Amino acid sequence: MTRVEELHPDVSSLRHGGGSGESVLESALRKTFPAGLSGLIFDCDGVLVDSKDANIGYYNRLLEELGHPHMPESLVDYVQMASAEQAFDILFQGEARQEIPRLTRLIPYRSFSLPLLRLEPGMRELLEWLGAQGIRLGVHTNRGSGMWDVLDRFSLRGVFDPVMTVDVVEPKPSPEGVRKILAAWNLDSSRVGFVGDSATDAGAAGACGVPLLGYRNKKLPAAVHVDDFSRLRNALRGVIRPSVPDMCLPEPAGAEAGRPS
Repeated sequence: MTRVEELHPDVSSLRHGGGSGESVLESALRKTFPAGLSGLIFDCDGVLVDSKDANIGYYNRLLEELGHPHMPESLVDYVQMASAEQAFDILFQGEARQEIPRLTRLIPYRSFSLPLLRLEPGMRELLEWLGAQGIRLGVHTNRGSGMWDVLDRFSLRGVFDPVMTVDVVEPKPSPEGVRKILAAWNLDSSRVGFVGDSATDAGAAGACGVPLLGYRNKKLPAAVHVDDFSRLRNALRGVIRPSVPDMCLPEPAGAEAGRPS
């Protein structure tokens, strides 16, 4: 296991020896993004917003309506990272699955759970700062059209472009959404990070060679582990590089002379 993978929130503010004044997190980010960071892709649930209680509460309410017990604890993590259709498929079997359209009309997610969502601490400040620095911001989520309700709930519509939902790409861990974001930004994967908290995020990012910034999940194979968005904002100052399409970047001095004919 590398030192980066062993990072712990309690030591992310420790200083290296030699008087460099650089934190462990800052050093890890510099190693992860040697060419600079020009774009960040965010997962929604568990990263942009604290939604676990709201989401699990909603599915349990639907189960109650059919007289079923609440979901077992063993399914909570899966349901939280799955698409709604995937969650319905595993929670509602047989005839109960056919009841979902009626149940979701009777108990809309928008009115039941949306008011319970909360932005993760430090997220708004991080997004505002990144935007001011010219960093591209995108979303890749296993939510569907309800993602737009989440963005409207927190006045974030227009902050992210593009927004990849299961309405337009295959659910994670499919890398389709990450690939489309990279293409839209015209950026190399080495200059983009994916902030995620689940194995599906890790799979989507890893398949495209995009470094994962694992949020509050030490089990993930992340390049960098992050537990606090305020600390991340401070640590990113040394690696941000405003987004300029790769095709327009100047070549290093002497590159022409070393190019084969």
